Amino acid sequence: MEERFERWLKVSIGLARFEEHLVSLMQDMGQLDAQLCAADARIVQADSAQLNSIFDFDSIQHHRTQSYLWVLGAYEILRTLAQRIREGQSDDPPDVGARVNLARDRFARLRVPLAKFEAAGRHKATDNHVAYPGLDLKRGIAWQLNESEVISRQELSDVFLEALEFLRASKLNRAQ
Repeated sequence: MEERFERWLKVSIGLARFEEHLVSLMQDMGQLDAQLCAADARIVQADSAQLNSIFDFDSIQHHRTQSYLWVLGAYEILRTLAQRIREGQSDDPPDVGARVNLARDRFARLRVPLAKFEAAGRHKATDNHVAYPGLDLKRGIAWQLNESEVISRQELSDVFLEALEFLRASKLNRAQ
């Protein structure tokens, strides 16, 4: 997961233009993401006998809790970036703001039921008021929003990282 953490390091540097404290926070979030991704990989690659010997209830509970907290924290960073871009506190073009908003909205679909115990506004007709924790057999810790919609922490992490890489690339291209 070193490569993944390096990606987080690269995108963190450019966040100082929004808030200097975001740099170290993003690096911490990136390090936690890499650890959570590694744990998810061990979980999804293990068979049931290995799961019982490798992971006890407490370690799975801890991993799920860390994943939950990571989602809440990452959402707040995205919300802050979207707000700063919307308020004109950066020179980012509309496509960057749109990409950050898309990532924020994907997070919100899960974050609202996790934090408020209600379905996200756009999904009140389809989603449960609680996001039920579970396991995506390909991606690790996940939450079920309704009968057919499951969102994994790693999916959200990928969306977040790709949005920040888009933001970084856009800024680098404008600097040339």
